Parts: sequence; structure tokens; C-alpha cells
Amino acid sequence: MAIFEMSTDLSFLKTSLKQLNAITKESYNEQITPIALKLWRKHLQPENPQWGFITAKPFSINGRNGSAHVMAMVDKRLPDIGLVGYFACTNSAVGAKALEKAAEWLKKEYKLKDVYGPINGTLPSDYRLNLNDDFRFPGEPVNPSWYIDAFEKAGFGVFNRYVSGISKHYQLLMKLVIRKPRKEYRHLTVRSFNTSKLKEDFKIYHELRNAIFPFQSVYCPAISLKERAYISSGKFDPKYTYFLVDKDHEVGFVMAYAYGQQLILKTIGLLPEYQGKRLSGLLLKPIHDQASREGLGTAIYGMVRVGNAAYKMKRPGVKVFRKYVTMHKEL
Repeated sequence: MAIFEMSTDLSFLKTSLKQLNAITKESYNEQITPIALKLWRKHLQPENPQWGFITAKPFSINGRNGSAHVMAMVDKRLPDIGLVGYFACTNSAVGAKALEKAAEWLKKEYKLKDVYGPINGTLPSDYRLNLNDDFRFPGEPVNPSWYIDAFEKAGFGVFNRYVSGISKHYQLLMKLVIRKPRKEYRHLTVRSFNTSKLKEDFKIYHELRNAIFPFQSVYCPAISLKERAYISSGKFDPKYTYFLVDKDHEVGFVMAYAYGQQLILKTIGLLPEYQGKRLSGLLLKPIHDQASREGLGTAIYGMVRVGNAAYKMKRPGVKVFRKYVTMHKEL
């Protein structure tokens, strides 16, 4: 287990931001550059609550053969693994060298055996490699697709795969896939997010996410409420958030938002004891009905991990149109 002291000196954030901005302007295309610059600027601020949990060391390369930047990180809530993130490079060869340096430091400094990336600090804030070179909706990663070459040259392999699907006939889809829950669960109800009690309901949403998703990935910490609030701007809409309730106890949620004329269905989750009971339809129906009432033309099911319960659901008419990966290296 890694033993470390949290650094109170965050002066490196300013230097890293400058470096990442320069590389982004050189290696990203015109569409994704402004989006990436905005993300770097938001993450790399001292007021970002994640820096109260993460020890980080940046590695930069600048020379005739290209430029690269990456941070090696350890989250004190996950002390047995290393993270690499805030990664950008002008070519895959120099990117691989920076990644190798970061991995070597994690092994030497903390005796770690596994490193995952690209993860920009706490997992929900920004992670994965996008295998497309454009941008379709808030919350998906933006990067040149060839960045995966840098990770592979540095000895990383694919750890998890994700996909996003799109449907232009989502109401028909709901009729085909929604099934009634088992008899013993038909007393469950769905309620909308109460905007008049925003802080209270946001805390319930936050606590459900922490209770549900740390079970599903080795690199997903139970993050703080301050972190959740900080990273949710632009990716959380109370109007498109619903809770599944068992008596007076929230046991699941669905979160989505509208972007353009699209419904972006981002996350659906149920507490472990309620999973596999045909209950997801109770949450999916009201959110799709709302999208239909508001005239949203298509539905995007964003960044579903290949192999999980949501991925295995039969969804006729949904076309996979985006792919993403996370990477892993054994040290």
C-alpha cells in the first residue's frame, strides 16, 4: 500500500495548464480545441476539490522531436493504484516517453504494480480515450484518436471499452424494451428531482452514485460532495433527473440532459440489491416521455461500459456510433 503525504503546493497547476494549452493548440483539430482548453482550465485550478485527495507529479517533454505532458497521480482513497492523466502530446513517440516516465515514477516512489489512464484526477470528472476526433455531447472525452498509439507504445493495453449509441426512434424503443418489474417490486415509485430542495436532492443523487458505482470499477473512488458539485456543471440537469423510491428510500436514479435537439442519457444506476430485477424501465420511461414532450429528435446513450447490465439490454434501433477505451499497464 502506498504511503504518502498530500502536497499543499499547487503551483505546478499553472505550469501544467500552460503546457497543455500549447500542446492542445498544436495537436487538436479546430472543433475539439476550444472544448479541451475549457476542460483543462476548469480542472487545473487550486479550488478544484480533487486536489485535496490527489498527490500529483507532472512530466513534460519539450524538444525538436515534439512535446508531451502527463501527470502521475495517486488518490489517497485508492492508494494501491496509480493514475496517469492530463495527457497531451504532439506525436505518439514523445507521448509514449512521457507516459513511461510517469509510470516509472509511480513504481519507484510508491511501489505500485498497476497504473490506469487517461484519468484526469477523480474518475467522474473526465476520463477515457475517445476513438473519434470530433465532439458530440458534453461529458465525453475530447482528444485526437491517435493518442491511443502513445499509450500502446508505452506498454499500456486496453482495460475497459465503452460505446455510445444513438436512436432516432427512442419512443418506439421504450415500448419494445421496457418490461414490468417482478410482482414484489411493483410498489416502487418514481419521483422527479425536487428543485425547491436542490441541495438535499443533489446530496441524495451524490450518495447513490457513490454507493452504486465504486462496485463497478477498480479506479472509481467514492468522491466528496464538493467534487461532485464542482464537476457537474454542464453535465447535470435537475429537470432530467429522476429517483426510484422504495417507500421513503431512494434506491436508484437516472440522469440525463438536453443538448441541442438531443436527449443525452448519461447515467442510470440502482443499488446492488435492486439490480437484475427489471427495474430500469421504471426510470427510463419518464425521462424518454419528457424528451418526447420537449421535441427532442434523437436520444444518445452515452459512454456505456461494454459488458455491463445497460450494455446487455436489447435495444433495437440503437446504433453504436462512438467508441472509447481506458488503458492499463502492469508495472
